[in-house]
Amino acid sequence: MLEHFLTNLFTRGEVLFRKPPLAVPARDPDALRVLEDEYRRYALDFPGRAPAFEPDTALKAAEVLRDACWFLLSHEEDESEVTRRIEWPGLATTPAQHASADLTLRFAARVHRRAKALNPGDALVRALENTLRRRPLSGVLCEIDQPPVELEFGNHEGLMLLYAERLAAHPKPGWTPEGKAREYLELVHTRRRASA
Repeated sequence: MLEHFLTNLFTRGEVLFRKPPLAVPARDPDALRVLEDEYRRYALDFPGRAPAFEPDTALKAAEVLRDACWFLLSHEEDESEVTRRIEWPGLATTPAQHASADLTLRFAARVHRRAKALNPGDALVRALENTLRRRPLSGVLCEIDQPPVELEFGNHEGLMLLYAERLAAHPKPGWTPEGKAREYLELVHTRRRASA
């Protein structure tokens, strides 16, 4: 059940499977309750005012992460099944979508790193990268060679600052934002130099 996966992830930092994960019913109330509780904690560390919680985005991101963890362990499914369950088309276009997806997808960096170390050309690696390039707030934490599909945070200052802090810690070509978001990156670099 997605609720148990999320509870273990958020409270113990563990991922445990006793059987293959099943499809989650739409608007799983138990999983949604865990996500809402965790989002309140996540918002406490958010720079500035956190965007609103978006339940559908948070549930979809949780499913993608859970399935990615499963596919890291199980290699019985064919590539089309991995792609179908991990690739999340569309873009995070609102601050709420960025933050609600990041609640769980920020943990995808560990899955991506391990999957890439095992087999850089694996379907799981490709599918995760396609998803995370569309959700750059989480994708910036990964070693992805291609640039994000879009870098637009709806002028949300907290998102731009969080992205800048993550990019400064995980620099990579092609992930530098433009406009106001770039100013936040320069601010983060200036603060780092001053404290060094």
